Amino acid sequence: MRNTLIAFWLLVFIVSIASCVPQRKVVLLQDNPQVEDQGNADELLKTFDLKPQVYTLKPGDVLSLRVQTTTPAEYNFLNTPAATFGATDPVLEGYTLDTEGNILLPSVGKVNLRGLTMPEARVKVTEALEGFLSDPTVNLRLLTFRYTVLGEVTRQGQFTTYQDNINIIEAIATAGGVTTYSNRHRIKLVRLEGGQAKLYTFSLLDNNTLALSNFFLQPNDMIVVDPLPAKNVRENLLTNITLVVSLASTISLLVLRLTQ
Repeated sequence: MRNTLIAFWLLVFIVSIASCVPQRKVVLLQDNPQVEDQGNADELLKTFDLKPQVYTLKPGDVLSLRVQTTTPAEYNFLNTPAATFGATDPVLEGYTLDTEGNILLPSVGKVNLRGLTMPEARVKVTEALEGFLSDPTVNLRLLTFRYTVLGEVTRQGQFTTYQDNINIIEAIATAGGVTTYSNRHRIKLVRLEGGQAKLYTFSLLDNNTLALSNFFLQPNDMIVVDPLPAKNVRENLLTNITLVVSLASTISLLVLRLTQ
């Protein structure tokens, strides 16, 4: 039994030493790092052609509309935002596309934006306002670009971006980044399209991921980061083994003492 205890504590010591990371691989911006395989900031390794998916507006989307014009403020009917109670919610102040894809503007009436990209929508709204305001400059943003990140990330939840597009890496960074036990080789992307849930997988370890069309998110996408098998081993198997060995050791010591 004594040999078993010695072997156990020797194993713990070896694992502890193996898990140590040299300080020279952790400290940033060292004077003389002397680390192998360092990167060279002036050396171009590879170039990728990005494939952002252009989002087209759909019924239910909410848009923020801000207009600059040479028309005097008292005649600018879009100058005053909608009144809200309590904390200001940009969505409540926005313009919602109805079931036909129209937004309803004061004095102007309905403007159909269904199926248009954001740049196309800006042009169409600008054209609709030209008969009512002088030299209108339209700033249009999508307020309902939401996505969800679950699994092995620092902060799970649903997030909103006011960008016209966002990529997978940016979305995971918004969630605080991946955890130590995340499976970076298999990230799941769930996309709701045409009444279907479509499942895609990609790897953060492969730099060719940057060139994939699904590298850029669509509204309501869900990202799921699975854990590595090591997490289950660490949290369950090793814990149980340690508990069993500790219990066996305690019982053995008691038996030895009672038999002496």
